[in-house]
Amino acid sequence: MAYSQNMKSHRRTTEMGYSPSPVRRRVDRDNIIKIYVLAVITILFVYLNTTVAQSDFSDTDTYLFYVDSIYFFRESDWWRFEALSKIFMLVMRDLAQDTVYSVYIYRYILIFLFPFSIFYLYRKASWQALVIALALYGPLLGLITMRATPAYVLAALAAVSAIEGKWRSIAYVLAGFLFHVSTALAVPATLLVLALNKYGIRSVKSRYIYGGFLVFSLVYVVIASAGVQYFLDFVGSFSYLAKYSSYIPGADETAQVVAESDSKIIHYIFMGAVVSLGVFLIFKAREDQGLEKLFIAFSLVIYVILFFASSPVVSLRYSPFFILPVLARIDISFRGGLGGFSSIAIAVGSAIVFVLSLQQVIYAQ
Repeated sequence: MAYSQNMKSHRRTTEMGYSPSPVRRRVDRDNIIKIYVLAVITILFVYLNTTVAQSDFSDTDTYLFYVDSIYFFRESDWWRFEALSKIFMLVMRDLAQDTVYSVYIYRYILIFLFPFSIFYLYRKASWQALVIALALYGPLLGLITMRATPAYVLAALAAVSAIEGKWRSIAYVLAGFLFHVSTALAVPATLLVLALNKYGIRSVKSRYIYGGFLVFSLVYVVIASAGVQYFLDFVGSFSYLAKYSSYIPGADETAQVVAESDSKIIHYIFMGAVVSLGVFLIFKAREDQGLEKLFIAFSLVIYVILFFASSPVVSLRYSPFFILPVLARIDISFRGGLGGFSSIAIAVGSAIVFVLSLQQVIYAQ
């Protein structure tokens, strides 16, 4: 009976010339574009993993050493730290019976899982936001950071959930720690917005955000520059974390990507791009997205501190933790006459940045 009534209702709306709303049509169009973009990038990554020697991918030597160390020389309590990433590495090594081939297979798994996870994260965002995220971090997260990529995605989901006031953000953060210790970088900003959400904060004037960002950046850069070495000594005192003391609080997978560039100009250009993008996102955020603005501002303060007080490697390592979730939350598309021009500019600019990012993770021989 109910089915018959639904069919009659459907026929009436069809006869009345019903069509999806403009918002629904835009969402459907965006999803189609996102699927095409992710499909093209996945095919490209598969092609690269098939044709490019594994040694030509950035950080492959690090992974080969890491896999051999946990496979042949692991300690009895190895499972207490980054357990899931180690288990996956051990399973791949055992099945492949060869270290190089295990890394090759693991990279394939990353290539196919990365687009699904990113699409889920950006399922409610515009295609422009997805394209910018892929341009900045697609090659790094889709090809290189095999252990840290799940941590990035889980931390981004944690940030989104925290902004929405959902306590499952804590579970996402804890799950991220099972893959990579660098998840700790995402904890302060995530907990901050989760706490503020409970106090009902929804609206914050942008000018206060900008002013606070500048003041706190200057103050903390001065203070943190004097205390970094104490922090490094403290972290290095723990056996499990000692391997990260050379670029704390970064992680090993991205260190070589940046360190091999002897020009600081690239670092400053990237920092300028990240800060500019953060400021732009604050500008584009709605009035009721005060938590998003605070999350960006607080994260930018940490980013600038890490850049000057620690190293560009650390700041690069930190940036996806806040850029990925805020791009998924804030609508960056333009309406009216600027809509078409901005879409073309974003598409072309993102394509250029993507190629440059790809060159940074694949060594030219």
